[in-house]
Amino acid sequence: MSSMDRFVRWLTGEQEDDNTALGENLSIGERSLSRKVDSAGLPALESNAEPYGVTVEMATVTPGSAYWRLTRVHHLSADENRGRHHLYIDALKADGSRAFNTQAHITWDGGEHTTTLDKPLNEPAANFPMFKWQKCTVEMRGMPSDKAHGISSSHPDEPNPDNSQSGNTLFHHSFLVVFQEVVAPQALATGEIQGRVEQSRDGLSVELRQAGVVKATAPVAGDGTFRFEKVAPGDYILGLADQSIPVQVQAGKTAEPVLVLAASESIIDGTVQGGGGLILRLLLGSEVIAEGPLGQSGAFRLRNLGAGLYHLQVLRTGENEALVKSGALAMDGRNKRTVDLTVPAAVSEPIAVPPTPELPAPVIPTAPVSSGSPLDQYVLFPDSDTPENRAQLTALLPPLAQKNLAFGFDYREAAQAKTVTVVGDDDSIPPFQLDFLASKGVAVKRLTGTPEQNAAQV
Repeated sequence: MSSMDRFVRWLTGEQEDDNTALGENLSIGERSLSRKVDSAGLPALESNAEPYGVTVEMATVTPGSAYWRLTRVHHLSADENRGRHHLYIDALKADGSRAFNTQAHITWDGGEHTTTLDKPLNEPAANFPMFKWQKCTVEMRGMPSDKAHGISSSHPDEPNPDNSQSGNTLFHHSFLVVFQEVVAPQALATGEIQGRVEQSRDGLSVELRQAGVVKATAPVAGDGTFRFEKVAPGDYILGLADQSIPVQVQAGKTAEPVLVLAASESIIDGTVQGGGGLILRLLLGSEVIAEGPLGQSGAFRLRNLGAGLYHLQVLRTGENEALVKSGALAMDGRNKRTVDLTVPAAVSEPIAVPPTPELPAPVIPTAPVSSGSPLDQYVLFPDSDTPENRAQLTALLPPLAQKNLAFGFDYREAAQAKTVTVVGDDDSIPPFQLDFLASKGVAVKRLTGTPEQNAAQV
């Protein structure tokens, strides 16, 4: 086997076999055929060049029209390259034979070159020597073509396993690209999904998954409906929160799946006598799902709770031993329970802070109490129950708990503080409430950013 025969085998990925002669009628094109096909039956791209910064831009073509498809982008190993710095190019017809006398176009920053693919079958159809720091893009001429970008010889040394110098050193790297003539498949007939979520609530979205990969997401409308359009036929999984169901999409048909979301509308409210300034903790089983400071009145309200067995605990800030506990509270996702607890006078820590009206479900970590009185600052939230206000409350609760700042929804409670920070724009709090605060000599500030921005400011 000649050295050129060996080089051709290296370029095309054939296994070297000294006992088999290179057939005279076996073209490099036939040995360069992609060994895989994609879902449309077209030759799949085989590439090992991504680590070398090479990217592929797929051609935009009309279904049913012919174009040049990249089937191989190969960075030559040290043994294959032998110190060269070339871009080797081959092009195949649809039947796998070489597309003689076609042209490839090579461009780089500040230059271009068109080469004709006319070399003998025992070597690549064309080659182009790359100079230092040159980054090339290559495509075929004559009809739409995929493009390979970022082909360069300017890569670091790749020493042999024994650390001796190999054939791939700085400015001595080579690549082989192979194009093949194909016909773009006709547009695939698609189906659609028009589904419904029972027990829906605001802010939900449904995931469309296939083989563990999320293919698309769709928002759930106010009436609980959602929709996926132009879905390729196949088997999918619809996911929503902890719910998932299979769905099959058929070409030209509409699937109408139904997801049932577990209700999360239960409410636990009540009062902790002597609990002003202490921490109220809500547990689901052994998991802490909400935690925050109680106001002066000790009143609390926890909502949007799903089905489960809950417990309440009252603790000092920074401690984990409960001063008082509730019994087990069985919630079904729709019911309401009122619980009144009393902290023994000997252990209560009355602090003059306004009552906290509601604690939502997100977990709020316990954090050290900052210096200063809670009544120095009061954070006033709008009392309307909207997704925007819930998002602000969820984002701000952790920093508020960390700093032990009083917060709530009642402007009259807020009037007890020296400074009130209003969450939201000019329309979030009615003017008469602002006038009331001003009449009490309260300084008013505003947080008008996104939930994340406001949390950072707090």
